[in-house]
Order: sequence, then structure tokens, then C-alpha cells
Amino acid sequence: MNNHTQTPKANILVVDDRPENLRLLSAMLTQMGYEVRRVINGQTALKTAQVAPPDLILLDIMMPDMNGYEVCQHLKAEEQTRDVPVIFISALDEVFDKVKAFAVGGIDYITKPFSEEEVFARVENNLTIQRLQKQLTEQNTLLQQEIRTREKAEAALRLTQFYLDRSRDAVCFINADAQFVYVNEAACRILGYSQNQLLSMSVRDVNPNFPTEIWQSHWQEIKQKGSFTFESTSHTQDGRELNVEITTNYLEFNNQEYNCAIVRDITARKETEAALKRSETKFRHLFENAPVGIICAHIQNGLILEANKCFLEMLGYSASEVIHQKAIAEFFNSNTQQQIWENIQSQGQIHNLKTEIHKHNEATMRVLLSAWMDVVEDHLEIIVIDID
Repeated sequence: MNNHTQTPKANILVVDDRPENLRLLSAMLTQMGYEVRRVINGQTALKTAQVAPPDLILLDIMMPDMNGYEVCQHLKAEEQTRDVPVIFISALDEVFDKVKAFAVGGIDYITKPFSEEEVFARVENNLTIQRLQKQLTEQNTLLQQEIRTREKAEAALRLTQFYLDRSRDAVCFINADAQFVYVNEAACRILGYSQNQLLSMSVRDVNPNFPTEIWQSHWQEIKQKGSFTFESTSHTQDGRELNVEITTNYLEFNNQEYNCAIVRDITARKETEAALKRSETKFRHLFENAPVGIICAHIQNGLILEANKCFLEMLGYSASEVIHQKAIAEFFNSNTQQQIWENIQSQGQIHNLKTEIHKHNEATMRVLLSAWMDVVEDHLEIIVIDID
């Protein structure tokens, strides 16, 4: 039976209380190419199987102390051996309860005297079934893992989609041809288009700063830098021009290149900045051209940070001599200084204090002094009016 020698090796445990049966089956199975272990009773079989579970067990039914049914029940009760296939061995003249054999976990049976062809066929068939079951179990485990991984990925995707859709900033995925391939709800709201409309449009349709020739160089910059932020303008469907801050993020997915652009409408911020700049310019003009002397000093050390033209002319100084060079203590006597600080600390301000101020030529002049504390800037603002 030389065709049996090509059978892939498997480890088989043979359990029989009769040595002659063990020798016969062992020789037969070894010749077929299997690795064989032999034991002569049920207790030894259980210990052997626990230490190194075999691929298959040939188990005699009629044994003293512990019969084959009991051994099989113990094997199937243990996690380490419950999946090992068991083929029962029974003599033709023995009473063999097939129903009970299958009920306790047996999968097949062989009758004595042994036929080599039958032994090989039953052993090989059940080993094949066992291998297929293991493969099925492994594939099922892998499938379950893949399902769990995919479920986690889908959950993460749903969370990401929720964030993108609910983001206050416009989020757009743009391909290398400047076409929109994804836009969130904020993009539609800010630009005034529906999602379907935007997905049929390109960047050039909403941002005139990127005609075709400029877009190509811009795309190369996106690829090179990966991520950067810049300011631009966008046009809405009703013709309004918006100031926008755009953060680009280059990515590759499924062999495709994309720019994930996060677009923030900064029109209101720009208008506020412009208004503040106008206000600052107006304040600076009033400060510099006020008909009274004005200085700004640090609240902690009294160092003069700003002085207007009237204050400098009144006392005969240049700006470089006063600003960041002198403290208010150098212009007032100690009594005046004490009155200023006491009122500032108690009331936060002082109004129309009649006092004297020191001029550049060491002369003094009478002035009305008002001061208040700017807690935001940590500055002391002082106005002096010449009353000489």
C-alpha cells in the first residue's frame, strides 16, 4: 500500500488495553506515514492528551477501570482536548452502542479485525474533516476580527462624518484638477450653494484668485508643504465677496491626491480689524494733536511709555529724552506723587489736582492734573493742563 506513504504526517494517539492491538495498529499507521503514540488505559490516555493533544484518537471501548465512553466524555469536557476527533474501536463480537458512542462525542468507529484499507480511509477522512473544521474556525475567527475592525472603522468614519458635517468651518476635499469631491454643510451655507451644485464646480468658480495657471503652482506648493494656512477671498452665489482663511492639508488615498481645505469665514474679523485700525488712527491723531499734555506711564515703575507733542513742548523736552527714559517721579514733587498714588489706589482716578510740574530748565509751572488707571494695559494715563 505504497500510496499511503504520501499521506501528510499527523499525530495519532492509540488507546487499547491489549498490546497486540496496539502493536498492530501502530505498525499499520506508522507505515501509512502517521506519527503514533500508544497507551494501554484510559487514565494514561487522558494525561497524554492533556500534555500534547493529538490530531486524532483511536479509542478502544472495552477497557478495565475506565471504558472508552468514559474516556471520551472526559476528553470532550476539557477545553484543550474537546476538539480532538475520537474514533472508537470495537470487536465484532462486542456489544457496541453506536448511539451512545456518538452521544459522548465520538465521530466514527472501526471494527476488529482491522482492515488496513478501512483504517486508512476512516482515519484520513476524519483528519481531513478535522483540518477543514480548523480552517473554517480560523477563517471564521479572522472574519470576526475583520468585522470588528470594519465596525470600528465605520464607527470612526461616522464620527468623522458627523464632525465634518457639523463643523462651523467649511471643509472641502479637492482633487488635483481643482474639482470639489466633498463639501460639508458649512461650505454650502457659507457659499450659498447646494451640495450637488458645489460638487459640479471647481475652486475657480468660487475663488477667482486661482485660475488654471495659478492653480497648478498652488497644487505643487500644497504637495511640497503638506499643510499651510493663508488668507484669500471667495465669492458667494449671490455675488458677495468673503474674506476667508484657508488651511490646506495634502493627502493621498486610493492612489488619488487630494487637498483637504478647511475654510473659515473671517469677513467679520477683517471688518473689526479695519474698524480698530481706523479707531487707533483716529485716537493717535487726537493724542498727538491734543491741546493738553498727555502721557502714558507704566503702573508699576512709573516709566513714561508715551508723551504727546503738547506735553513735550510744554516742558521743553524732545521725545527721545522722555519716552522710555524718564519716570513720572522726575516731574512731580513727593507730595504730588503721594496724592496721585493714594487716589489711584483708592478710587482708580484723580481729577483736576492743582500742582506743580518740573520743566526741562528746572523751572516749575502750575498745572491741573487728572489721571486714571488702565487696568487692561496696566498703564497710568495722565493729562496736564497749563494754568500759568
